[in-house]
Amino acid sequence: MKIIITGSTGSLGAVLTRYFSGQGHEIIATGQIESPPKNLLDFAKYIQTDIRNPYVLPDADICIHTAALSDDKASKENLHHANVIGTQNTLNAAKNCSKFIHISSSSVYLPAEEPLMEDIAGKQNNKQLSPYGYSKWMAEQMLMQETNHKVCFILRPRAHYGPGDKVILPRLLKLVKNDIIYRPGKMEVNVSLTHYDNVIHAIECCLKSEFQGIHTYNISDAQAYVFIDVIRKMTESLYDKPLVEKQIPILLLKMMASMKINGMTMLLVRSFSKNMVLDISKIKRELNYNPIANFDSSLLELKKWVNKIGGIEVIKTGDKHLAWEY
Repeated sequence: MKIIITGSTGSLGAVLTRYFSGQGHEIIATGQIESPPKNLLDFAKYIQTDIRNPYVLPDADICIHTAALSDDKASKENLHHANVIGTQNTLNAAKNCSKFIHISSSSVYLPAEEPLMEDIAGKQNNKQLSPYGYSKWMAEQMLMQETNHKVCFILRPRAHYGPGDKVILPRLLKLVKNDIIYRPGKMEVNVSLTHYDNVIHAIECCLKSEFQGIHTYNISDAQAYVFIDVIRKMTESLYDKPLVEKQIPILLLKMMASMKINGMTMLLVRSFSKNMVLDISKIKRELNYNPIANFDSSLLELKKWVNKIGGIEVIKTGDKHLAWEY
């Protein structure tokens, strides 16, 4: 098949480009930067695009749309242009594709004590969503209106991770200074995570499906995790020893967020202190999704990658080229 993958210079886009190319598919990779990482050109033809403006794509069988602006500090206007208008422009550019797979986000939900099912999105208080989450929700609504004649799958992963991660892993490692984990609150909350291999598996389930119309699914690892356990296991693996912990009171973090100190936001405070677990029974039932990777099994793989590209301090930079260092 010929597959278009948008956002190929991002973490998930890079993983998908390498994987589907390795499966023998012809890949058309798009991204905003003029000169792509050299490694990318070993796997795909690259087309520079600015999805905020109308653009043209060659004919293909499948479009996997990962491109998005996910900066918590971005303005609502910029998020709307990138994530809503950008998705519409991509849908139009890929009009000849038989399937359109849109990577949305669990940010369309607010945290809840019980696992979150797909149909609760939009029924919570949307005014409390982060600007990013709201823009992803609006992109989904646009797709609902525009893709009645297409086969479209909307996938909502929660915190995808693995080798090549230049977003989640750097954020978590920045909690460590001088071999001390500065823990925001107790972090004894339940969270879903989604290994890149499970995102790939979900996409393959969509490709095999004979469903028509538009379908929305949560995707994550099979089990939920206790957030602080994830931090402890990850740091012990990467630092080769258990680290000392110091707790930062949640009240202090809320004050920092209200005063916008050190980039702290209420969204971050909420992620440290509230359960965020996805119910994945729908995609299991309808598409035979069966998660194949988990956090514990990926620790060694993650450590090898971190060491290969230069160590923990390199990861902390969150450099834009990390996704293609493998």
